Amino acid sequence: MKRTLISHKDNLRSEFVTEDEKMVMHTVQDVSKTLNYVKQLEEQKPGKDLRHVAEVPLVIYEKAKLEGWADDPKAWKKWLNAPENKPFRTWKGKV
Repeated sequence: MKRTLISHKDNLRSEFVTEDEKMVMHTVQDVSKTLNYVKQLEEQKPGKDLRHVAEVPLVIYEKAKLEGWADDPKAWKKWLNAPENKPFRTWKGKV
């Protein structure tokens, strides 16, 4: 297996991984700053009409683009309401 670092900035690391003649781009992101920001937003009391719903890490947006659902509001709603993605929502209600 061969790893080639492409980028390492802003808590985001991208690399090409080559194994058995296959090349895969692998991206990881430290989302601790995002989660801390979400906690700060949770403490605010937004109105009903204007509410910051979530903070989505770049790696999730890139995944959505690659999988073809980045421009689909229903897919984002499903992603945001999934229990495992609750840490990225800035308020307790359903989207």
